[in-house]
Amino acid sequence: MGIPENDIKWGLLNKHLLEYSENNDWGLYRNTRFEVAEILRKEMKLRGALKTYLEVCYFDLNGPMNRGGTDDPEILKEFPVFDPKSAFIAPGIIDRVKIISKKLRMNLNQIKEIFISHNEKLWRNLKLPISPEKAWKDLELEIRKTSTKKMHE
Repeated sequence: MGIPENDIKWGLLNKHLLEYSENNDWGLYRNTRFEVAEILRKEMKLRGALKTYLEVCYFDLNGPMNRGGTDDPEILKEFPVFDPKSAFIAPGIIDRVKIISKKLRMNLNQIKEIFISHNEKLWRNLKLPISPEKAWKDLELEIRKTSTKKMHE
């Protein structure tokens, strides 16, 4: 009996996450967290998927960059690992957040609570430029302005 396919995927994803964080490749780290969210969603682990999609949104609002192992303070001052000026949230992620939160019967306040509590540790540990509270305001606008058609599927 072999190792289940998703166990192999989890191992590889965790290896990549460690590598990307060590190399200041936060854009790649963010993409890998998105892959994690997709697996959780497909496994119907919806609460975990929602938290992870919200984490991806938080990364997106902070503008993650890839710096390929650069740790030179002078270079990082000019080219920071997070640049909120390049922030962008893909509408597809917003749609996933809406669909999952509807399935879990969560309202916007409950989503906000998860978003802030889940991302607080990231903010402190990575010294991200935008706090979860401020990022939530931007995310909430995106959630409210994107089409709610998918919410009713």
